Amino acid sequence: MPKLDKGTLALTFKFDCDRFLRFRLASDAETASLGIESDTYKRPGIELIKAAGRRWEADKYQDLIATSPPDTIEYVEQTDVDDLLGRRPFDRVENLLSILERETPPTAIVEGEYEVPSSITSGLQQAYDTYRLEPVRARPDIIWIRSYGTGAPLIGDPDPAPEYEIHVIDVKMAAEPSLRHFTEVTYYALSLAAALVERGLSGRYGVSAEGFIWPGSHDANAFRNLVRDIQAKGESDPVTLALLKTLVPVPYEVYQVHVKQFFEERLLRVLGQAPGDSPWHVGPKCQLCDYVRYCRQDAENCDHLSRLPWLNQGQAELIRQNGIVTTNALRNAIVNNSPQWQAAESSSHQLRADASILSVRAEALATGQPVPIEGRRCALMPAWSDQNIFITIHFDPGSGITFAIGAARVYFRAGRTQGDPPQTEEHVFVVDRVDSMNPDTERARLVEFITLVSGWLEDVSTTNEGLPAGQRVSSHIFFWDMLEVRQLRRVFERHMNHPEVVNLIELLIRLFPPEQVLPDPDLFKSQPGTIVKDVVRLLLGLPIPHDYSLFETANTLFPVRNENGDPYEFRLPFGFRTPMSDQIPFERAYELWQDTIFLRHFDSRFPGNPSRWRRYTRDELYEGIKHATSTHLRALQHVVRRLREQYRDRLILRKAPFRAAPPAQTRIPERARSLIAFEKLNVACQEIENRQRRLLPVEEREAHFFSIRGLSPAIGAEVEACIDEIRATDARFVSAELRAFAFAPTSRDARINDGDFLLALSNEDDGIELDVPWRNYLGLSFPDAQTLLATAGLPDNWMVNISLGRMLQVEVVRLEAMREPPYLVLRPGHSGLFGFAINQGLLNLQRPLVLDPLFHDFSSERVAQALQAVGGNPPPMRRRRRRD
Repeated sequence: MPKLDKGTLALTFKFDCDRFLRFRLASDAETASLGIESDTYKRPGIELIKAAGRRWEADKYQDLIATSPPDTIEYVEQTDVDDLLGRRPFDRVENLLSILERETPPTAIVEGEYEVPSSITSGLQQAYDTYRLEPVRARPDIIWIRSYGTGAPLIGDPDPAPEYEIHVIDVKMAAEPSLRHFTEVTYYALSLAAALVERGLSGRYGVSAEGFIWPGSHDANAFRNLVRDIQAKGESDPVTLALLKTLVPVPYEVYQVHVKQFFEERLLRVLGQAPGDSPWHVGPKCQLCDYVRYCRQDAENCDHLSRLPWLNQGQAELIRQNGIVTTNALRNAIVNNSPQWQAAESSSHQLRADASILSVRAEALATGQPVPIEGRRCALMPAWSDQNIFITIHFDPGSGITFAIGAARVYFRAGRTQGDPPQTEEHVFVVDRVDSMNPDTERARLVEFITLVSGWLEDVSTTNEGLPAGQRVSSHIFFWDMLEVRQLRRVFERHMNHPEVVNLIELLIRLFPPEQVLPDPDLFKSQPGTIVKDVVRLLLGLPIPHDYSLFETANTLFPVRNENGDPYEFRLPFGFRTPMSDQIPFERAYELWQDTIFLRHFDSRFPGNPSRWRRYTRDELYEGIKHATSTHLRALQHVVRRLREQYRDRLILRKAPFRAAPPAQTRIPERARSLIAFEKLNVACQEIENRQRRLLPVEEREAHFFSIRGLSPAIGAEVEACIDEIRATDARFVSAELRAFAFAPTSRDARINDGDFLLALSNEDDGIELDVPWRNYLGLSFPDAQTLLATAGLPDNWMVNISLGRMLQVEVVRLEAMREPPYLVLRPGHSGLFGFAINQGLLNLQRPLVLDPLFHDFSSERVAQALQAVGGNPPPMRRRRRRD
């Protein structure tokens, strides 16, 4: 008989997977027939993670009990102490509805349980009747009972108003609640409202449409201290005020749709399928799923489309609907432009844009070799930087506390002789003690990390101060994935105002600002760091299924070979790596923090009997975490080195010499400074986005409606009549140079319109960079370029260093997208420069052309001038603390 528990409901929303739900509902016979085996307890130490979550819940229950008046909280404690919790656990209160029938109900009920009525949706009753689903029982963490009149809306909008209103509170150790947490609270509220109606209590109680999450915190005493602070102010109900300050509201109306859809559609659909027939898709969100190993093996056996990284489930289903069911079949369909593929891409412009990428990734899986994506270039990573800093960071997602940070430096000093080895350093910082989720030890390691990395950056900046402009050195920082950058920013935000940190962190805050800090526009525009995984994704197809992990990428991308020709592999011992994740398993941190170690050394003599493996000592575990962090750093360095060696011509980001000094402080009010910075950031984002889009292959630019391709000079009576009409009706174009071009019908929907003038015309097959000075393409020095321009009758000095895009700039005078063939009329931005480009071979009108948007900053300087003109009282000047 299938059983639906609260964990299954919440995790289904987390993984968004029908197969996961069906496997959780499977009978023992079904599980055995498919060979399904949960991985939950195959991760030694996972019990500590679960215990930490239960300990947090118990601590918050105890906080509520201790701060509330006596006998106002209903709860039950077990008789025996749980060693992992270090206390007696709370047990369920079985008679929740009976307690609500009392004349005076309690203020709160901890883990009160009730049976979910089938009346919450018609789908649940059908699941009972058709599939013999076991009666579903719910147990919210806390039921908070308040007198009616708080102002919160009630489910069903009862009339007359009830005497009490009930708020559901779900306690979570996670500091940032997610969709599964919100839907769980909504499910409890929906089912409790139905249970009250069924029990005849809906006239006395209403369930609030505003439930709450009690989120995690790094201060175990935060709630009790808050209650004491409010009491000291003389408030009559400090517990209620403290709860309202602590809890995160969950709007019922937003999430009830998800819950009702689950019961009315998804649950019935999944129960009606055999376990092996439920839809599934292996992707990054499957990392912590109990069945990920089973599904990965299944995907390999059947060459499942989910083996293609970054192909989402909806796209895969669309491809399957058109008769393409394997990665190899997809590759052949794209290469041959089969009718099946044409049907698939015609229904999705994203598939059309990704055609070459999907083909390359499928080819890499089939051949087992890296395959570059033709025509792609990348402005996210420089081909060279003098100082290279590599950072890796590993953390517990529940508490958010970092347990290991690694930093490495490869520095080619100024003035070195060619062939001299770089200066290298590597440091690992392990947070080895955490008491009650207190981040003090994390802060101590952070201070060491900040001191180290800031010192490296200051070293380069100081060196540059004494060098001529042409000899100054650059610096760049590398991470593997965005998760590490987010965590670093969270750690900065957590500690940046602490006295031990505040005077050290200014430079790194400017480089990687937390959410509450506005970025430095100049540093942001310089792109101080690179997410290397994004570069790999942009440029290459790798023989790695589902997702590109760091170690698999390093082991695939031109590995180092020993004297026997065997490739060196980056690998970690059992217990220090998990599938589809680049994080060291966070249970290692809990083992270290709690001195309770489950991990054992693999023993090849007893491969199937882990109980005979030798348990790690604490020192071995500590050194294991250090070794794993160091291995991540070396793998990251290998990937960056190989990208630069093999694909240097595709990496076009250019680094200016590094300067650590903060920008000059304009003498205007702080709010005006923020507005200027915000405008500059907005401009920088648009400029970076425009440049990266122009670096995509022309087919992708067209598929994303960014560019118009396939242009060629248009002739004929209709075109001539159109130009004559333009000259006759608009005095601006009477004597202007106008050129007509036909273009590809597939570009009809491009987001380019009449009157657009920030556009450049170039040849499709040239692969030029429109932001580079034109004279670079002709190999001319400044004087030679000046002479050449003067010979062509273009003597103005401003023309010598303009970008190629400026030289090839055009305006759309008329766009006739619906004609057959479609055509447009262009006016060169500067006729003399445009003709000069043609004469010098920078533009060939006889080869296919493409029209690309450019970017120009028209606003930031005007905003700055306006705010400076308004003036006001500036804040005190901040003096930067120099390092000793």
